[in-house]
Amino acid sequence: MAAYTSPRAEKMVTERIANELQLESYLPLHRVLRKWSDRTKSVQVPLIPSYTFVKMRECDLWRVREIRGICGFVTFRSTGIAVIPEQDIFNIRRLADSMEEVHLHNVGQLRVGAYVRVVGGEFEGMTGYVTSDDHAGNFAIEVADLNIYLSVTIHQDLLQVTEPPKAKPVGLLYK
Repeated sequence: MAAYTSPRAEKMVTERIANELQLESYLPLHRVLRKWSDRTKSVQVPLIPSYTFVKMRECDLWRVREIRGICGFVTFRSTGIAVIPEQDIFNIRRLADSMEEVHLHNVGQLRVGAYVRVVGGEFEGMTGYVTSDDHAGNFAIEVADLNIYLSVTIHQDLLQVTEPPKAKPVGLLYK
């Protein structure tokens, strides 16, 4: 599941979930250059601001909710807490762990193009959408339950047009 955190509290919340509750938690981080008046430094910042991922059962819900810094959970149309598929977390990990520059976009900011599969390179096997039509186009993976895309630049020679998946039922923790 994806938990909303207070602003700039993602690292602290992720550590508390792991240390205090002994639950598996994941915070995707990426490196950015930050410039101050006297220096420039490479720092790790959350890839998806105000989100952390928690692997838990329904009985752990309230224990996690009581962690200081958690504001709530991602819900799907107010019917229950959205369960983020393992494959989406795996893809986020692959993008965050890569040396490529990764960008976060809300769904509404992208011009959704062809649905493609990566056929070579570091991200081989991943599927997503083309978001740019130049020779080094942007490739985005969709995390539908969070209403976001994560994009990375991949040469279009490594992309192969494929059929989009059929609509899948959304997993819910409870109704």
